[in-house]
Amino acid sequence: MNREEFTALVERMEVFASANPAAYRWRVLAWAGLGYGYLLLLIAGLLAICALLVLSLTKLRYLGIKLLYVLLPTLYIVARSLWVRFEPPQGPRLQREDAPELFQVLDEFRTRLRTPKVHEVVITPELNAAVVQIPRLGPIGWYRNYLLLGLPLLKGLTVQQFQAVLAHELGHLSGGHGRVGNWIYRLRRIWEQLDDQLQAHAAAGAGLIRRFFHWYSPRFNAISFPLARANEYEADAASVQLTSAKAAAQALTGVNVLASYLDQKYWPTIHAAAKDQAEPSFSPYTQFLASDLRTVPQGECEQWQARALARATTHADTHPSLSDRLRAIGAPAEFAPPGPGAGADRLLSAAMPRLEAQFDQEWRERIAESWQRFHDDTRKARERLAELRPQAGQDLPIDQMLELADLEERVGDGESRALALRQAAVERHPDSIDARFVLARQQLQAQDAAGITPLEQICAGHLAYGAAAAEVLRDYYWQRGESNKAHAWHDRHVELAASLNAARRERDVLLTSDSYLPHGLDEATVARLVAQLAGLAHLRRVYLVRKQTRYFVEHPFYVLGFSCSRWPGFVDEGKVAETQHNIREQLEFPGETMIVSTDRPNREWARLLRRVSGARIL
Repeated sequence: MNREEFTALVERMEVFASANPAAYRWRVLAWAGLGYGYLLLLIAGLLAICALLVLSLTKLRYLGIKLLYVLLPTLYIVARSLWVRFEPPQGPRLQREDAPELFQVLDEFRTRLRTPKVHEVVITPELNAAVVQIPRLGPIGWYRNYLLLGLPLLKGLTVQQFQAVLAHELGHLSGGHGRVGNWIYRLRRIWEQLDDQLQAHAAAGAGLIRRFFHWYSPRFNAISFPLARANEYEADAASVQLTSAKAAAQALTGVNVLASYLDQKYWPTIHAAAKDQAEPSFSPYTQFLASDLRTVPQGECEQWQARALARATTHADTHPSLSDRLRAIGAPAEFAPPGPGAGADRLLSAAMPRLEAQFDQEWRERIAESWQRFHDDTRKARERLAELRPQAGQDLPIDQMLELADLEERVGDGESRALALRQAAVERHPDSIDARFVLARQQLQAQDAAGITPLEQICAGHLAYGAAAAEVLRDYYWQRGESNKAHAWHDRHVELAASLNAARRERDVLLTSDSYLPHGLDEATVARLVAQLAGLAHLRRVYLVRKQTRYFVEHPFYVLGFSCSRWPGFVDEGKVAETQHNIREQLEFPGETMIVSTDRPNREWARLLRRVSGARIL
């Protein structure tokens, strides 16, 4: 089921749900029953086979033993495929004695919302909060509930704002009037997990289950999408009920602004230190203070908030957009980071230093290798920049002009100097796709719309750069909150990337079943090739043809076949290997070329190439 089909089905269900809510709800329940019904049918079938085996042993005896020998392995394989292991969330567990204030809030909210037991509270290094259910009996159920709380989230929100987030997550487990919607909301995740597990760990004999859920899961998600979207609004309503509309609005706004701050300011600043420091000596989780956001220029925070508010609600996620959620709770956007010592992390009490130290140490271990590699690459880049800078005023080749711009941006004078160099490269070489692409990419990364048209033109006419150009356009529109355009360019990126991969595959492999055409080169080019080939020892015959390709037709793909054997039955493998190496290293080919020996055991290639008109050039 592709994205267009998914979106079309969701839109039909939205119309249906609006016109007939009761009938829509029954349809969702019927589809939920279909998933369980299929599993029950399989289990019933297994039990029937077991009964048949027992009966055959008592009634048919010797034949029953034969049936047992044939059916028992099959029975075991199918039964084993029903048992899918779901991995619990990773991260340090928080005990009640570690953070009594936090568990007191959790107990109060669980009582008021009538939620099932939260078995474990897990602290994670992400800016996020979630409730995860892990079925202990595979697809059958018996769930263990995990509450995931991100340490940056706790540090980035006030206590009341965090309580609003906690109430929202527990709202998805609520046993109140929205319990059917909550159950469907959680069931969507369970079926998705089951489908992912079956696809990733495909056991023998699991085909019936795997194929069913691969078909069933996306359709159930699409049909239940309006109900899941409504459940997000209900969870927001629970958040307002247990805290306040103002706290919920501040929490929603704060999470979006914090995400932009961490992605665009905090982590890039820390990672940039690898240019000058050989080892990561930071403690980023201990050092992160939301109160530092008060020192960020007001305009930047306002810009991050405006972009978050500009994002539209789409069918890519059941979560509504920030603006729609704020409209539903009746409160305006408000970014109010906690002051010093006022963050919700104080609910962690004495566990806080231990958690910070653990995440800091894990981060340093995880990043150590890439940090060292980046440090070494930076040193080499600075040495190369020192070589190229004195030549900047000269007429550099286009590849060196672009290399200099890249080095200035990475380790030199920065983005403005790189932009000037790339603009000069495009002015001097207007036909260079490389130059046009890197200039337009930098313009869009700086939110300069001047890069849109060049990248659209590249997508339309150049497959080699099309996927990368579509990806840049996708990210540009996503950052601007124009979700529909972002998703459209994402689809275009996927389409072009698939075509690019197909093009690479057809040039990586030669098959005798492929079509081969005359090389089409002019006499002067062929004469230069022949002159180069004549200087190589051991060559007896050389053929040159062009493979017929579907992609990059404007860039011919040549096949050069050579023979070193004087007699058909004798092959000196050493001479063949030496000659192939010499051809590869010493010839200047007119384009992309694959070299193949036509001696034994590749004699069929000799017959194939001989049939192409004008193929033999030596």
